[in-house]
Amino acid sequence: MTTVPAKASQPILPARSYAQSLGSQERFKHRAFIAFRIEALLDGYWQTRPEEMVKDMILSDWVEALEDFAPEEIDAACKAYLRGDARARKPKTGDIVEIMVAKRTEIRRSLPKPPDPPIVTGK
Repeated sequence: MTTVPAKASQPILPARSYAQSLGSQERFKHRAFIAFRIEALLDGYWQTRPEEMVKDMILSDWVEALEDFAPEEIDAACKAYLRGDARARKPKTGDIVEIMVAKRTEIRRSLPKPPDPPIVTGK
């Protein structure tokens, strides 16, 4: 898998996203999953429900922000948010993305480092 270089403070993320690895039917289902999962996440935060068209636009923004992540990552991040200290306020896309990126970074750091390449001398 190729990677995209990151700034020193950012994790290295895969060049291909989860959504790019899906066929059109699977991508449609993935996007629908995200919309339903986020609608469930936001349900308890609405003081007044937005108009249907506005809600669709809100969910569309969330889908666009999260489609590069696997369903398991999205679900785990939503649950982590609801258990976290910030749960009293309505989450933003960046809150959920931040949780997922932090988890990916944690996983990568726990993996063994690849061995150093052998040193070739010109004898």
